[in-house]
Amino acid sequence: MPKYSLELRNAAIQMYKKTDYKVAVCKEFNISRVTLDAWIKLEEETGSLHPKTGNKRGAPSHIKNWNEFQVFVKETKFKNISDLIPLFETRFGYPVSYAVLVRAIHLLGLRRRRGRFYG
Repeated sequence: MPKYSLELRNAAIQMYKKTDYKVAVCKEFNISRVTLDAWIKLEEETGSLHPKTGNKRGAPSHIKNWNEFQVFVKETKFKNISDLIPLFETRFGYPVSYAVLVRAIHLLGLRRRRGRFYG
């Protein structure tokens, strides 16, 4: 999806307010009707045409306190990394994905051998 400059957005909205004709504005600025409608709605809701910032969802892509995580892993006995997820969330207070834990465990150099604990 192309990003449009703030000047182009303002010019398109000003022309729309002057003419009240969406088709002409879309042809003049070579934008889609959906885009113009989104800009109009954005201006009505926020009062400006600055794009909204996206909210991050889901688990963070990294571990926030690496030193504390290293101590946590050394103190905790576990066979599967998936067993570590609820323990991590209760200790640190934020969710973490399985992939993040796998990457972190391997960065610490821990490997599992035939049914034994990591270590």
